[in-house]
Amino acid sequence: MTVEEPLPPELRELLAGIDATPAGPVRAVLSGPPGHGKTTALAAVARHYRDAGVTVITREDLLPSTVASAVAILLDDVDSLPPRTGQVLAGLAGAATRMVLTHTPGAAGAMATGLVTATTRHIRLPAWNAADVARFAGGRIPAERAQSIRRLTAGVPRLVTRCLQVPTVEELIDELRAELDMLGEPGLTYLVVAAVGGARDVELLGTALGRSRDHVPGIVDQVRAAGLLAANDSVPPLVARAVRDHVGIDRVLTVLVRLLEDLLRTGQPVLPIARELERLGAGGAIVRAGLEAAAAEAVHDEPAVAAELYAAAARGGSPRSRLAPGWAHAAVLAGHHDVALRLADELLSAAEPAHRSRGALVAGTIMTRRGDLARGAELLRWSKEPGAVPLVDLAGIALGETTTTERSVLTEPVPAYGDVAGRLLDGIRDSVGGHTEVALTTLLAAADAAEATDTGHLLPDSPAALTALVALHAAEFDLAHGVLSRAAPGIRHTLLLGWTELLRGDLAAAETHRSAAAGHDGSLTPRDVLFLHALELGLVRRGDTPGAFRTKWASAYEAMMRQPVDLFTLLPLGELLVAAARMKEGFRVEAHRGHAFALLARHGRPALWSAWLDWSVFHAAIVAGDREGARVALRQLADQPAPGHLASAFAAAGTKWLSVLGGSVQVDTVLAAAGGLHRAGLRWDAARLAGHAAVRATDRAVMVTLLRAAKHFPLGSGPSADQQPPPPTEAPSLTPRETDIGRLVIDGYTYREIGERLHISSKTVEHHMARIRGKLGATDRRTITALLGNLLGKSG
Repeated sequence: MTVEEPLPPELRELLAGIDATPAGPVRAVLSGPPGHGKTTALAAVARHYRDAGVTVITREDLLPSTVASAVAILLDDVDSLPPRTGQVLAGLAGAATRMVLTHTPGAAGAMATGLVTATTRHIRLPAWNAADVARFAGGRIPAERAQSIRRLTAGVPRLVTRCLQVPTVEELIDELRAELDMLGEPGLTYLVVAAVGGARDVELLGTALGRSRDHVPGIVDQVRAAGLLAANDSVPPLVARAVRDHVGIDRVLTVLVRLLEDLLRTGQPVLPIARELERLGAGGAIVRAGLEAAAAEAVHDEPAVAAELYAAAARGGSPRSRLAPGWAHAAVLAGHHDVALRLADELLSAAEPAHRSRGALVAGTIMTRRGDLARGAELLRWSKEPGAVPLVDLAGIALGETTTTERSVLTEPVPAYGDVAGRLLDGIRDSVGGHTEVALTTLLAAADAAEATDTGHLLPDSPAALTALVALHAAEFDLAHGVLSRAAPGIRHTLLLGWTELLRGDLAAAETHRSAAAGHDGSLTPRDVLFLHALELGLVRRGDTPGAFRTKWASAYEAMMRQPVDLFTLLPLGELLVAAARMKEGFRVEAHRGHAFALLARHGRPALWSAWLDWSVFHAAIVAGDREGARVALRQLADQPAPGHLASAFAAAGTKWLSVLGGSVQVDTVLAAAGGLHRAGLRWDAARLAGHAAVRATDRAVMVTLLRAAKHFPLGSGPSADQQPPPPTEAPSLTPRETDIGRLVIDGYTYREIGERLHISSKTVEHHMARIRGKLGATDRRTITALLGNLLGKSG
């Protein structure tokens, strides 16, 4: 198979121009490092000219008698022309109309520069990407193989070509040995150092080579000319591996350890070399010191790497007592909370007061983030860290403790995270005090400050998460979605995005976020596990999938038992209250419910934090058939001194819900109450109320109107003050087959039994039922059965 080497678009355009107008003027310089295909590209230009009947002059053919205007002058590696040939070229250049040269950037000499004119085209020959590799291979290798070759060779065309010509990489490495031998000791040492990122540090290279800095450029030029480097002088992985195999691991370690020692002595960065030594399994005092120094360098930008380096230093023999403060900090930043907690426990037993204080701060932060606010606050208080003072008060509020209305005046500056913590405290305090708008403004400012200072991970909970929780309790779903979407990715943020969509009725979007969070199930904190399983419970309840409900209930109940009640877990607790009633196991959640209401009572039952829980208690009572319990929950909503729009919408809707259950279905008042829920952003709740009323309507026209409203509410993109359901026209129309199936559903037949009676498969029955659900705007079988009974009449 004949395969043409991939060429950049600019060169293809040049070749097309030659084909179209062979006599046309052409001035171009093809540039690229050695091994990047300059000679091959120039050969392609020569081939096109010769195919067009144009005489091609190369460096071997260049003579003073050449008629420059009648030929195409194509010169490879123009900067290396002998002086006499260069003089000939300079004399012909003025008359030449077609001249293409190749040039190596950084090469000695200035011939190419002297021949450049205003019309000269500069065409750079880049490294190949995976698509180029696959194309060069003629499509005979899979995409994964092309990508692997691209990574191994850094896309250097010369190395790609050779890689495709041998059965195994090992054979190519053997072939490269002869070329490496030609470099000599300085060239090999350069490759060892450059492979760990030291290619551009002249002082570093001089130290490694044992030469003055003046000798370094010549050695670099020698290696570059061999075509063993990528465009940025980095070492392709294939070459690095060949060098290690050629010189031996002992030689590599000797060079790198000597270099590391010099860098440590002069206080220079050591991260790349220390990482390579760690990868190679090197040991010794110098290596341990390098690992510790490298970890300190990496902690802010690459905390996970820093944690790995601290662990390697510990395995190598560095005292854990010395490593623990920095290691714990890196583990917190990297999200390795279990590791951070173990290290913090070691610090709590340290002799140095500063280490004990650091241990308390780390442990308190992690314990609070995991959901144990009481223990976390105790540790944060014990740390005596000025920045942790607001966090202690914040945890106290979440546990129902009353605090002063103003922050304590600090006598010394606090770090950035302490300032953010203070803003979070102010915002949560305002939310408990009934100042929702002020609270959200303050919390949003805290989230912005945390993002600007990159301190969110140092706090017991992210400012974005706390802001979103307050926004969800206020039914400010767009605000919650916005702050979570802008924040750094995280499991808790993903879970809260799922809750945002669940509460406003977009079950498909909620499931997407739930699935993303569930993929990290093994790394969730107890608080996150509670939010995840309660979210799953909410989805199966709203989606009416009874088969999965018991399993989800068991998981959510266990998660609830592992998580103490606090202000920030009221949303999942509310979902569990409804689920427990549905499972007829309300007794299992009584203690948690009592703790939650006692906590809210200590804060004066703030409407913002109470409304959702009261609404959940109302629905739990409805499910359990406890009408009096439902009325009590409604009184709690209605008796708020400043209920806000959400509690008012809940109270109005709940009152109408009870009326519907009592047999009074007044279409205007039902639609008004459902509209209030919809305007508050609760599309699913609005549709549920209208659907329940439609089921219990005895008047066919009322049933149709409410049914259309139930279908309409979830379709809105958002709440609107003047949005009303469309007027009724006619009852949903069922096909004859759907009517037959509907009558059998009314009579209580299963899908399998219906299929047997109608001589169709159960899958076909499910397909028809999906269409019926869409027409009725209902999802649960009980509601569908009731609506079908109204539409088709009871079977006799």
